[in-house]
Amino acid sequence: MDLLLKLFRICISGYLLGLCYKNKIFDILQPQKNVIQFPPILILFLIMAIVELAALLAFIPASFVALYVWLLQSRKGSLPITTSEVSYNRSKYGNILNWDKYCLYIHGIPTLIISGEFHYWRLPDRSRWKSILKKYRAGGFNCIRIYFHWGYHSPDEGIYHFDGNRDIDYLLDLCEELNLYVLAAPGPYICAETQAGGFPIWVIEKVQKLRHVLHSGFKSYDPTFSEYEKQWFENVLPIIARHQITSKSDGCVLAVQIENELLEKVLSIPFGLHDEMRFLCKSARDCEITVPLFTNDPFEAGSFIAKPEIDSKPSYHFFDRKTFGLDLYGFDKYFVFVPASEPIPWAFNVQENPKKWKSWNPKDVMKALDGIESTVRGFGYEAAKSPIFIPELQGGWFTTYKSQHTFDDVYNFYGDSFTRIVFDSVLAQGCTMLSFYMAYGGTNWGTLGDIDGYTSYDYSACIREYGYISSRLRKLRLGILFAHSFSDLLVKTECVRNPNITTSIKNVFNSQRRSLVNSNNQNNQSNQNNQNNGVLFTFMRNFSEQKHPIFQVYVKYQEGQRRAQKYLMQCYLPYKSSFIAIGNYITTTGLKLIFSTLPIHLRIILPSIKNEENEDISLADTSCEIWIVPVNNIGEMAFQGEIMVDGNLGYSIRKVGHAIHILSFSGVVGFARIRNTESTKDLYILALHKESLGTLHAVFDDYHWIKTNNRKNFLNHSPLIVTWGTQNVHFDYSKMVIETEHGDQEHEISILSYRKPADHVRLHTHQTYPLPFIYKKQLTAGEKTSEVHLVPKLYDWQTRVTNFKELGWRKVNIEKGGGAIENNYVSGHVLYHAKFQSDYDASDVQLYINMRHRCTIFVNNQFVGGHTTFSRQFLFPGAKFGPEIFKSLGGEKYDITQYLNSPGSEEKNSMIIFVDNWGLGRQSVIFSDANNPRGIISVNIKGLEPNTEIEWNICGVDVSKLENSYSSTGIPDENKELSWEDHNLGITMYGILPNDGIRWWKFKFRHPIDIKFKDILTAPLRLVIYGSFTSYIILNEILIGRYYGNGDCPQHDFYLMDGILKFGEENEIKMMVYSWEIVDPEEIKLEIRGWEVDDVNKTGNLIRSKKGGNFEDEIDFELKSWIVRKEIIPLTFNQDNSNNELL
Repeated sequence: MDLLLKLFRICISGYLLGLCYKNKIFDILQPQKNVIQFPPILILFLIMAIVELAALLAFIPASFVALYVWLLQSRKGSLPITTSEVSYNRSKYGNILNWDKYCLYIHGIPTLIISGEFHYWRLPDRSRWKSILKKYRAGGFNCIRIYFHWGYHSPDEGIYHFDGNRDIDYLLDLCEELNLYVLAAPGPYICAETQAGGFPIWVIEKVQKLRHVLHSGFKSYDPTFSEYEKQWFENVLPIIARHQITSKSDGCVLAVQIENELLEKVLSIPFGLHDEMRFLCKSARDCEITVPLFTNDPFEAGSFIAKPEIDSKPSYHFFDRKTFGLDLYGFDKYFVFVPASEPIPWAFNVQENPKKWKSWNPKDVMKALDGIESTVRGFGYEAAKSPIFIPELQGGWFTTYKSQHTFDDVYNFYGDSFTRIVFDSVLAQGCTMLSFYMAYGGTNWGTLGDIDGYTSYDYSACIREYGYISSRLRKLRLGILFAHSFSDLLVKTECVRNPNITTSIKNVFNSQRRSLVNSNNQNNQSNQNNQNNGVLFTFMRNFSEQKHPIFQVYVKYQEGQRRAQKYLMQCYLPYKSSFIAIGNYITTTGLKLIFSTLPIHLRIILPSIKNEENEDISLADTSCEIWIVPVNNIGEMAFQGEIMVDGNLGYSIRKVGHAIHILSFSGVVGFARIRNTESTKDLYILALHKESLGTLHAVFDDYHWIKTNNRKNFLNHSPLIVTWGTQNVHFDYSKMVIETEHGDQEHEISILSYRKPADHVRLHTHQTYPLPFIYKKQLTAGEKTSEVHLVPKLYDWQTRVTNFKELGWRKVNIEKGGGAIENNYVSGHVLYHAKFQSDYDASDVQLYINMRHRCTIFVNNQFVGGHTTFSRQFLFPGAKFGPEIFKSLGGEKYDITQYLNSPGSEEKNSMIIFVDNWGLGRQSVIFSDANNPRGIISVNIKGLEPNTEIEWNICGVDVSKLENSYSSTGIPDENKELSWEDHNLGITMYGILPNDGIRWWKFKFRHPIDIKFKDILTAPLRLVIYGSFTSYIILNEILIGRYYGNGDCPQHDFYLMDGILKFGEENEIKMMVYSWEIVDPEEIKLEIRGWEVDDVNKTGNLIRSKKGGNFEDEIDFELKSWIVRKEIIPLTFNQDNSNNELL
C-alpha cells in the first residue's frame, strides 16, 4: 500500500508540473526576461517529486533486502530437529570410525578412501556383480559408492523388491567378502542419468512437488512428499544398517549420503530447504543408521555444512531460525565436457563431428581443481574440520540422443591419462576421500536411462561396458598404488607455501605438500616450518604450452649446517601426464632420498619374518624396501651421503655439493640394489617396462579387514602380494589363491611375495629379477582356445505382426493431456487410436501433432510418417533437461488426405499413432522436469467439418503392474506367444516395410564357447545392427537395448550380458521392429560377434575398417575378438598353516 501511495504522489506532482507548463504559469510568474527564476510553486512541485522519487528508489532495494531475508529465513525451516540431534555419535562409535581435517580414522588408523561408483541396477545379471567388483579391487579401489535406486525396487506404492537382481543384502555381503568399503547413497534422489532421477513412477503421479520443487527455481516444503521419502528409507535403510562398520564387526558401510546435489543457494539466492535435510537425516537415524551422514553438493557451494556451535542454540522466532548441516561435507567435481555434450543451456554451434573435436584444455583442469582446498576450508565450520571429500569425481562423461559420437569417441577425447591427472590433482589439494564417477558404467538396459542417455552407459570409464580394463585404469592404478603404499605419510599433509623446487619451464609443477608424519611414522606437526622435517610430496603435472616432455628441476636443499643451495635434476614427463615425486624421505634401510624425478609407482617393505621357533624365514637376507619404477634413462634420484649400487640395471652416479649423490639408470629393465656405507639393509629398485607397468597389481590389506578376519600383517600400507604380466588379478584370502585373467599375448606372470610358495606351485626364479622374493610362472590356459570363433550362426527365424485391433484400448480425453504419465505408460511406447468419419470437403486434411519424443503415424493401415522432437537446448521443445516453456512449438504437420477414406464413406478412418518415450526428466538441481509431458501433448486434425467427432483411445503397458517398471517395450502384446510364423531367411533377407507397422522377429543362437570352457574363458559378445529402422532388443526374455538406425542414436553395438547368456543351450533374441522408410535387405546388417577391440593401445575401443567402402567392409573380419583366459595359482606356503596367517 505504501508503494502505491508513493507512486500516486509522484504522478500527482508530475501532473501539476505539466499543468503549470501547459497553462504558461511559469511565464506569468517570471518578471524579467533572460533571467532564470524558479517561482515558489515550481520549487514546491520539484521538491515533492524529488522526495517521493527518492523514497521510492530507497524502497526498491529495501524490498529486495526484505525478500532476501524472507527467503533466507523461510528456507531454514522450522522442524524441531537440530544438527546436533542427528549428528554422528563420536563418543559411542569414535573408536571404530572418526575423522579430523585430514582423513578418516578406522579403528584409529588413518585411512585413505579411494572409491569408484558402482550401479548394481545397471547390471541386469547379478552373476556379474562379483567379477566386476573384483576388477575394482584389482584397479586399486578400496571402496565403492552405490546409488540405491528407489524406482528400481518399487514398481508401485507399498511394493518393494529386494530379491534376485535387486538383492542389495547380497551385494553388501559381496563387498565384505571382497574387502571393499561402501559409501551408501540411497537418495531418495540420485540423478545418475536415470528416469526421474530414481524416483518411482507412482510417486511422480501422486505428488506435484517432487523434491519439494513448486516450480523450477523455487521450493516449498511438502510433508506428503516427505512421507513417501520416509517410506523408501524405512525399506532400504534397515538393510544398509545391517552392514554398517559401526554395527557389524565385518561391516563395510562407512557413511550414508542424504539426498543428492541439493543446493542451499543458487547464485547466492536461498533455495534449498533445511527442513528437507532435517527430515531425511532424522528418518535415517530412526532407521538405525549410526555411521556419519554426508552431503553431495553439485560443486563447492558450501551447502548444508554443519555448524553445531550455532545450531545448538535455541530458536525463538522467525528471524532467529537456525541452519542445518550434516556430519561430512562432500561435493561433485565435473569440469571437462565432451564438445557435443556440454551441460550448458544454450549449446549452439557445437562441433558434432568427433573427428574435428579439439583436445581438452588443461586450463579447465587447473581452474577447476587447483583451488579446491582454499575454497572448502574457506567455508569454515565443519568443512574446515573434516577431510576434503569428493563423492563424485569425474571419470568420463555420458552421451545423449541425436549425437554423432559414441563412447569410443568420448574415450579418445579424454585420452588415457585424464583420470590419473585428476587423481593426482585432487591429492595435491589434500583430498583423502574421493570416488570416481564412473569406474564401471554398465548398461541402461530396459528403459532405465533418462532422456539424456541411450542404451550403453559405458561412460568411457576405466572399465569398459563389456568388462575390458582400459589403459585409463592401468595408468590410474599406478597412481593409486603409489598413494596406498605411501598412505601412512600421504593421509596427513599440509600445503607447502614456499616449495623447495622450481622448474625450467612453466606449468609442469603443480604444488607441494609436507607430511605431518615423518618417515618413521612419528608426528611431525611441531616442525612444519623446517624443510628438513616431514616427507615432501611434489605434484608434477605437464600442462606446459610448449608440450616439452623433458625439463629440468631445480631442488633447493640444505646439507646440515651448510648454506642451502640449488642443484639441477633432469625429468621426463610427457604432455598431459602427471606423477607424484617424493622427497626428504628416509627409507626403512636408512637411506635418505632428497628428491626423485624418477616416478616411484609402488613401495614394498619386506620386514624380517620369524616363525614360532624365532627362526628368521625371510626371503631376503634381511628386511628391505623395494621401489618399482618405470624404465627411464632421464629421471634421477638424489640421495644424502655416499651410496653403493649393484644389480643388472645399468646406472651412473654424480656427486653434487658436499655429500649429495644423484643416481640415474639406463633405459632397460632390471634391478638395482642400493645401500649406504653404514647399513646392511637394502633398497631394491625394480625397473619395469611400460607393458609390465600396465599390468602391475598389488594387494593391500586395510587394518579393518585384518582385524575382522583375524589375519596378521606387518604394515597395512605395504602390499602383501605384487604381480605383473596379466591384465587382471584377484587375490582370494580365504582360498589362498591368485585368480588371473590374461589375453593372447600374456604368457607369464611375475609374483613378488613375502613368503615362498610351496614347491608344487611350479614357480621359477625370475631371470630379469633374480631376487629371492620374485618368482615367475608360465600361464597355460590359453593353449585350449586358439580356435575359438565368436560369430555364431543365427537360426530358427520367426516373425509376426502386432494386430492393433486386438490391443486393450481405453478412451482418453486427448484435450486434457496425452495420458501417458497418468496411466503409468512410461516404459517405451504409448499407443493412440483415433476414429473419425471422412467429413471433409477441403483440398487437404492435415494432422498437427506435438508429442515426446518419437512418433510413428498410420492412417487406415498405411504409413504416413514419423518424426523426433528432442533438443539439447534448455527450454526448447523436447529439452533434455529443465521445463519446456516452449513446448507448444514442438509440433509437426502431416497431410493425411491421400490416406483417408473417400468423403462421405460410412467406414470410419482409423489412425494409429505410437509414441516412443525416451525417458522422464531427472529433476536435477533446481529444475522441475520429471513431470514434463510424455506421449501426445496436443493433436489436431484440420480440414474436417467443424462438428466431426473424433474418438480417441489409448493403450500401453502400466509399469506399476510389472515386477520391474523399466522392463517393457510399451507394446501390450510384447509377450504374445501365438501367431509366430517360421521365416527361414530372416530380417536380413526380408527387409523392412513401413506399412507392416510393428513387426516382431526372433531367432536363436548358441554361445560359441563350449560349456566345458565356461569357467576358464570369458568371451563377451555383442549384437551388431545396421539399417535405418527402430528396434527394441530382448535377450532371453530381458529387454537389453534400444536401437535407432535413422540417426537418432549412434549406437550399433549392443553388449549381450554374460550372465544372461546360456552356455550349452539355445539363446533367443526377440526384436520389435518398425521403420519410417523402406529398408532393403542389403541395407541391413545383423549379426552376433565378439568384441574386436584395440588391445594394443589398451583403449578397448572397437576397431572398424577404414576402407570406407560398402557395408560389408565396416568391420575387419581378420581381427581377433577379445578373449580372456582364467587361471588360478595356489599360494600354499612351505611352512605350516599358522604362518600362512601372515597373509
